[in-house]
Amino acid sequence: MTADDHQNHTQHDLILFYQGRLLLNGDSPVWPSARFTGLEAFVMCRVHVTALASDQLPYDALQLSHLPPELDDIEPTPVREFLVHQGFDAFILAGRASQLLNWFDSHRYCGRCGSPTHLVNPQRVLSCPQCEVDYYPRINPCVIVLITRGDQILLARSVRPGATFFSCLAGFIEPGESAEQAVAREVLEEVGVEVDNIRYVKSQPWPFPSQLMLGFYADYVSGDIVPEAAEIAEAHWYDVDKLPQIPSPAISVAGQLIQEYCDAVIASTD
Repeated sequence: MTADDHQNHTQHDLILFYQGRLLLNGDSPVWPSARFTGLEAFVMCRVHVTALASDQLPYDALQLSHLPPELDDIEPTPVREFLVHQGFDAFILAGRASQLLNWFDSHRYCGRCGSPTHLVNPQRVLSCPQCEVDYYPRINPCVIVLITRGDQILLARSVRPGATFFSCLAGFIEPGESAEQAVAREVLEEVGVEVDNIRYVKSQPWPFPSQLMLGFYADYVSGDIVPEAAEIAEAHWYDVDKLPQIPSPAISVAGQLIQEYCDAVIASTD
């Protein structure tokens, strides 16, 4: 890093992480750089994070090796906990920072020859000086689908420990698949039913660590619910006015798909 680069870095506001967790400035993930002295001694890696608004300056996201004296009294916050408490709009910037730091950390060495990579700015690319391979931030596309049957929807609960809410079905798109093909396959694999009229609704970045969720509705065609035991603890049909605990619409596209469909059905019957 040159002296000019260092000067430019210190002019940006900061988003700070320690052991993969956020260091919050009150309720905000943003810290003024002028708050700190000698912070470079604690920096493991640094990436630029651009804001969604074009009139805002970029931020610097830093992964710290230790907490500097200015942060001794700050308890690191899990990224997912910040999302739950603050909602997705407040989370977007911290989510982008978390995703970029994860990319940086997982590509510190070239996958072809094992040489250390270096960050090329402002292109946001990690480059191998030996075999000249470039590594860009990776996004993993996933489908998430709400299966509908008139005034009923199919919701499932994951086998993950602590999973108490019911949600849509989701899965990664496999090589060679379209998103619609992935929806049909995932539904058949996870609950044993067939669907059609698969239609895209909306998307959401989901940096845990680097997913892009593509949200769909799909109509039930046939089959009895048979949960895939390795992934689904239970799955049932629910009336739109008698739902179990579902994800918050303020947090996830799953909650939005459920809420918007149920609201539309209920409004149509009033």
